Amino acid sequence: MRTLARELRTHALEEVIAATSHEDAIEVTAQYLGFIDPAILSLTVETPVGYVTILRSSIYHIVEKRSDARERYVRLALDTLTGPLEVWKVAFTDDTDRLAFIGAYESKRQMLVSVVLFEGQMLWNFMHTDAKSLNKHRHGELLYKRYTLL
Repeated sequence: MRTLARELRTHALEEVIAATSHEDAIEVTAQYLGFIDPAILSLTVETPVGYVTILRSSIYHIVEKRSDARERYVRLALDTLTGPLEVWKVAFTDDTDRLAFIGAYESKRQMLVSVVLFEGQMLWNFMHTDAKSLNKHRHGELLYKRYTLL
């Protein structure tokens, strides 16, 4: 990923300002994902490999590591779901599969969005990482790629 051509990278998106508490992080993330009303418990996002459900209740898990302040990357996460560079189906040791949505950006940080295959496809987590570290998530079955190689 470190040597990925610039034309394959997406323009960097502005980070959201980090929240000051876990509760605020949940609210900020919910708002940017599209939970505009507290009564909305789930949303569906169209991706190149089908629809992904985002549960309001999953946001707690995503932003619970306060040192990471993952709410800052919610725009990248949503952009990666809808326009990934690649999507990989990855087998986990607990005999489950997850989808790894890889987002490549013109910035220092890249994006990994994890989708669990449970009752359809459901957003599980997202995290920022550098390009070198992202390579270890590019394994399994390649389901989608946004590019063609000559």
